[in-house]
Amino acid sequence: MTAIVAVLLASCSPMEMTQSGRTVEALAAPVSFTDPDDVNLPLDLKTLTHENDDSTVTYTVETYDPFEDKQADFKWAIDNNGDQKIDHLVSVEWEDGKLVGKVEDPKEKELGKATVTRIGAHALRVSFSRRLLGATEYQYRVIAVSDLNGNDEDDPGEVDLAPDTGFQPHRL
Repeated sequence: MTAIVAVLLASCSPMEMTQSGRTVEALAAPVSFTDPDDVNLPLDLKTLTHENDDSTVTYTVETYDPFEDKQADFKWAIDNNGDQKIDHLVSVEWEDGKLVGKVEDPKEKELGKATVTRIGAHALRVSFSRRLLGATEYQYRVIAVSDLNGNDEDDPGEVDLAPDTGFQPHRL
């Protein structure tokens, strides 16, 4: 009976053994969802993915059309407690001649850095410390802004949201 319980517990555990013999939490399987080709904007969201391990959360964004680094303006709006209000933002934008990733509060006060990696003409990845979220369960939406008039504002007709209604859940 003890052996059966041990096997059941081991099969439910998200831990894996490293080559050094240490146990660490395994990388959670990526979760993806798609957004329809529904706006005529350079940053029309196509596929969004989230994944995490014991210390890092990673988001991947893919658009229908290729985009230049200087066009990148993506925000993951995070609701930590299910009240449909934004508690954190993870942003990727073109600043000072490079792609910059940040974790911010709703007033855009920087809480921490995020690492941005370009993974193709249509996609990029952003990773950050999961401790910056302050929750083990949350929901999020992705906002892509195509600043068509160059005024550095999120104007009507310049934004694509995904999912189109509601938020995507993520359990760490």
